[in-house]
Amino acid sequence: MSLSLHHNLMADSTSRHLAAHYSRLSDSVRRLSSGLRVDQAADDAAGLAVRELMRADVASLHQGVNNANDAISLIQTADGALGVIDEKLIRMKELAEQASTGTYDSVQRLMIDSEFQQMASEIERIARATDFNGIKLLDGSLSGPHNGSGLQATGALKIHFGPGNDSAEDYYYLDIQSATLGGLGLRDGVVDFGNIPVISDKLVSGQKATYVSGLVSFAVIPAGTTNLEVLINDKGLNDTIQIFTRDGKHLAGTTLAQWLDRAAPVNPGEFLSEANGFLPGASYDGSQLNGIGGNLTYQDENTLQPFTINGMNFGYTGDGGMNQPGHLRNKYEKLSIDTVTEDLVILVAGNGAFDITASWGNMPEPVPQVNGFTDKGPVINIATQERAQQAISRIDAAVVRKDNIRSHLGALQNRLENTITNISIQAENLQNAESRISDADVAAEMTRFVREQILTQSAVSMLSQANSVPQMLMRLLG
Repeated sequence: MSLSLHHNLMADSTSRHLAAHYSRLSDSVRRLSSGLRVDQAADDAAGLAVRELMRADVASLHQGVNNANDAISLIQTADGALGVIDEKLIRMKELAEQASTGTYDSVQRLMIDSEFQQMASEIERIARATDFNGIKLLDGSLSGPHNGSGLQATGALKIHFGPGNDSAEDYYYLDIQSATLGGLGLRDGVVDFGNIPVISDKLVSGQKATYVSGLVSFAVIPAGTTNLEVLINDKGLNDTIQIFTRDGKHLAGTTLAQWLDRAAPVNPGEFLSEANGFLPGASYDGSQLNGIGGNLTYQDENTLQPFTINGMNFGYTGDGGMNQPGHLRNKYEKLSIDTVTEDLVILVAGNGAFDITASWGNMPEPVPQVNGFTDKGPVINIATQERAQQAISRIDAAVVRKDNIRSHLGALQNRLENTITNISIQAENLQNAESRISDADVAAEMTRFVREQILTQSAVSMLSQANSVPQMLMRLLG
């Protein structure tokens, strides 16, 4: 290398090495001071992307543990309230047992019933008032399908603890049945409609619809419906309207022996079920039947023959008794009711498709159902010996329902505790993996720091020496 006037090549080379050593020394100081190997994207672009995803999952898992612990607190709140309800039920059974014996007169039994009603009122208050963070726990609002699309979620409580949302392992549902008097079956009411819909769910008032027949539980007509009118066209295959009360009384239609195109008699057990809208223990009673085989005969004119049952004024053409121009007589029938005083069930019996048209004036919503029992209606009482004896079995059933709720909550609490353990282990291992990507190895980094520090100091010293080279040139020129 020649001695040059315009360039100090040794100083330039030394300066370049000094800049490189200083840059690496700066990186080492930054890593040691931050404790991170990957502190910026340039340190490890791929590693940074993986690390950030891991960090997000770790944060989610830690929050998931908090969510699960909150859910355990919620369950413990509900279970504590159910424990108090348990005490009230035990006392109520004790009072019912006391009132069921014949050694008390009516006045004394009323005194016993007074305490019984107070216990019942306290159960209702607890079930309505128990909440966690503003969420009602025992009134049945946390039961049924979950829907979180609104500002206020409805149905079962969704407990989320996983880092995603597409896997069933990320969450599960806490379904708490109602512990109100209705939910426990301690009100005198009816079970729900089972699988059979209200008629307004199947038909639009005044519009015709076609259905496939058979022996079909068609719909429930709720009490309070006014000006009901139903017209059926059996399309030539002898489908007929059958009207029942929910306890099995056959009010209009044909006898069982004439059902299914006058085939063999039908077993009432085939249709008098809760799933078809009937009460538990409903039995067939055709003593009030109005129709073919009953009190009505075929009508050649479009005349609705009147009859009255339970305060309901019916009009009915009889089975297939309505004449329509251009059609055979037994294809049409029509039924009307002025005011429905109790829930009725419509069945259709036949072998083919049918058209049905229904219209009505007012049709109220069905009585709200909770856990298979109405949440309205009078509380059971022990004012008479008979009612007290009946109350014993009702309270036993209520205790079983309450215990089912508590056992479900207990099982969920155990599951949540196991979930917390699992999530904590998962978060720990994921944190460990993230640490291997992100954290600096202090021992190795310190070694690197000392090396770069020495090289930097050496480069500074050499740069000083390289900068003295022009002095040699000046001596030559001198």
